[in-house]
Amino acid sequence: MSRFRLSYFIVSCLFVLMTLGFSSVSQACTGMRVKAKDGSLVFARSMEFGTQTESDLMVAPRGMTWTSQAPDGSKGLHWKSKYAFVGPDGLTMKRPLEGINEKGLYVGGFWMPAGEAAFPNLDPADYSKAVSQLDFVARLLSTCATVDEVRAEVSGMKLAGVEIKQLNLLPLAHWTALDSTGRMIAIESIGGKVAITDNPVGVFTNAPYFAWHLEHLRMYINLRPDNVDSAQIGDYRMKPFGEGSGLIGLPGDLTPPSRFVRAAFFADSALTPADADGAVTLGMNLIAAFSIPTGVSRGTGSDGKPEYDFTQWTTVYDLSRKVVYFRTYDNQDYRKVRFDALPLDGTAPRFIPMWNVKPSYRDVSDQAKSAQ
Repeated sequence: MSRFRLSYFIVSCLFVLMTLGFSSVSQACTGMRVKAKDGSLVFARSMEFGTQTESDLMVAPRGMTWTSQAPDGSKGLHWKSKYAFVGPDGLTMKRPLEGINEKGLYVGGFWMPAGEAAFPNLDPADYSKAVSQLDFVARLLSTCATVDEVRAEVSGMKLAGVEIKQLNLLPLAHWTALDSTGRMIAIESIGGKVAITDNPVGVFTNAPYFAWHLEHLRMYINLRPDNVDSAQIGDYRMKPFGEGSGLIGLPGDLTPPSRFVRAAFFADSALTPADADGAVTLGMNLIAAFSIPTGVSRGTGSDGKPEYDFTQWTTVYDLSRKVVYFRTYDNQDYRKVRFDALPLDGTAPRFIPMWNVKPSYRDVSDQAKSAQ
């Protein structure tokens, strides 16, 4: 093995070990855009976390006031919601981790490990204008209607990092935004500088930074949804073992780079649905391939105890009809929330239970009596 190949192998192994072994919280979130032939748009996302988020679905009305936090714990930016939005909160913070608003804009945060991201160091003179990473999603969903408006808002924002007491750390993140036209961007703070990048593939995961993932896709340029008929070496003709031979080499591990490649290929190869109903169904089926059972991904928390990164909830957003579908680890039945059935004006949020809601499996045994 050459020195270059050996160095590359060592770096690759270290990267995988760091990604799999990083302690606590979310390393495995995946998001995917789905477009239908009639223009309908859906975004599906899985939420993985090592600590139980105990999330509920937050309904934040128009007219609600928000006050963000500055790095020193003082009050940051204060504003009033222009648009209502719906999205899961977490860790009893009553702050959305992702969601869509009444204009069909989606914004979602995805975990980044230490060393992969760094928030700007704000001048104390700007603390009163600070928007913490915990309020980033709320700020954009409550004030922006399009990706262009998100760009403008972020370019003038005083983004700040603050500590979460429940996790005893300052969580890092990067974000994706998608509007009703299908335009999608990545928003990242790398080395203390905030950058916005167009997302031409419509999928999103975790570390490294987004542009790296696009370059990494080139490693899998050979992948095809079509089966390989046969191949020949010398006088030996090889036949495939079965279906999926065009996908040989598709990474199947749980690291963010591998999930990005898998999500990009699945989303691009799946047959385009005809309408919104088909897009929702496809989104549910696509994101199901990224669900992680408890115990498959293991790490150690900051308290030294074992932690298991697992899919705590899955969301599917119909941006065209303003409908949110969600299910949780303990309740695999999708539940639906419609914007047109919600109170969208007010001064305080409302919450729809997600956590600790047991499934009500429909018993269809009696159908056997008439199925003759």
